[in-house]
Amino acid sequence: MKKTLAFSVIINLLFILFGGYVIHRKGGIDYLKMKLNPSLAQSGYSDHYNVKKSIFEIMPNDTSEIIFLGNSITEGCDWHELFGNGNIKNRGIGGDIINGVIDRIDEVVSSNPKKIFLMIGINNLGRKNTVEQILTNYEKLITTIREKSPKTKLFIQSVIPTYKRTDLLNSDIMFINTGLVTLSEKYGLTYLDIFDVLKTEKNELDPAYTFDGLHLNGKGYLKWKDAIIQYVND
Repeated sequence: MKKTLAFSVIINLLFILFGGYVIHRKGGIDYLKMKLNPSLAQSGYSDHYNVKKSIFEIMPNDTSEIIFLGNSITEGCDWHELFGNGNIKNRGIGGDIINGVIDRIDEVVSSNPKKIFLMIGINNLGRKNTVEQILTNYEKLITTIREKSPKTKLFIQSVIPTYKRTDLLNSDIMFINTGLVTLSEKYGLTYLDIFDVLKTEKNELDPAYTFDGLHLNGKGYLKWKDAIIQYVND
């Protein structure tokens, strides 16, 4: 009886381990989300992503557009009001990842924008992508933008720090930013260090600039604005 029970436990453990391996190979938690949510399975992205993408696609193109491109940290600010510049367009989508930006980049560059201010990557880290994977995908995004809109001036903004977020370690973010500096130098792009503007002495997001340790409040966006205003207005 004990041998039978032990054998059954071993078989179940092997089954669980094999199932975990298969899920990991198919994409881990994101694969499970898509299996459980049909709307994700259809496109690979959330309803919010699909809604925002469809809205962006119907918006008229203007000349001399300045695009702020990224995830919820970008989406959260009314950039054109902050800078008092009607040419600024917000193309941030909450929850977006690097490949998500690549998959909607045709709309972003359809106006041959004058400038793009890019900040992306924190959600890739949240999805347990390695720093190496993030930088590989980021380089693909850079080359895609340069190929599709060669006259656009691309600004690479650092990933910003977090505060008390054990799932998003600042040590990893700093490694990503080091890689972004290297990529910026490789492709002759301007790197904007927003991390240092918002950090404390402990390399954490200053709690004065956030409510949840990840997203910025008004004071945080003002600090960001001050750090890049010369590049926006130039």
